[in-house]
Amino acid sequence: MKVLALALAALALTTGSAAAETVTVTLTGVQVRPGPIKASLNTRDQFLRAAPAYEAVAEAAAGGVTLTFRNVAPGDYALMVMHDLNGNDRFDYGTDGWAFSNSSLPMMGPPVFDERKFTVAAAPVTLTETMQY
Repeated sequence: MKVLALALAALALTTGSAAAETVTVTLTGVQVRPGPIKASLNTRDQFLRAAPAYEAVAEAAAGGVTLTFRNVAPGDYALMVMHDLNGNDRFDYGTDGWAFSNSSLPMMGPPVFDERKFTVAAAPVTLTETMQY
């Protein structure tokens, strides 16, 4: 019985899940205008469809904005950001500012998860993205 208990304890130590990490996002090109900046981290299943896994909100500030997502589980995510200029809680194309992860990639049509994804693993993640207006 002692051997079984020791074996189970050893198994629990070696198969534990990876620790959650911090994702820090710095947004450049922010226009200092009214309305909140709303950011979210989305899994493949949530991307452009469902409530996000993680959310953060900030006010626009000269020089840019930094958002921090804490306790993010390991996995693939895409960052979506909206500067909700009229405060209506929805994206108004042509009016609101926006950004996605991997903003250095050109946007040719609707965003695609595989082009915007990044991985959270065993270290903190830092992203710098540019707002578009």
